[in-house]
Amino acid sequence: MITWKRGSIEIVGEILKNLKENSIKKSHIANKCNLDARLVNKYLDIIISIDFVKKSKDMQHFSITQKGINFLEKYDNLIKYFEKDLHLNEELPDSNLSHVEIKN
Repeated sequence: MITWKRGSIEIVGEILKNLKENSIKKSHIANKCNLDARLVNKYLDIIISIDFVKKSKDMQHFSITQKGINFLEKYDNLIKYFEKDLHLNEELPDSNLSHVEIKN
């Protein structure tokens, strides 16, 4: 089983997916995305500054913007492409390259 740490793009995608369902509080983002409060603040600051997310008038809830929805659609398509490519690579037999001669 291959495991790796989530990168910034994956975390942003996960936050946006949760916000697409409905506007939620920062603590709910932390719980749903498995992030500590410091990281939630960091990522919210970033995605608010690029207009993917906005704060509600009460300043306690966050919601996704149209720009965030557009990004999320492109992100989802990219993830689907990579998952499809990874699945295809898993189906290919291991190639034996011992017969290949490398010339300098």
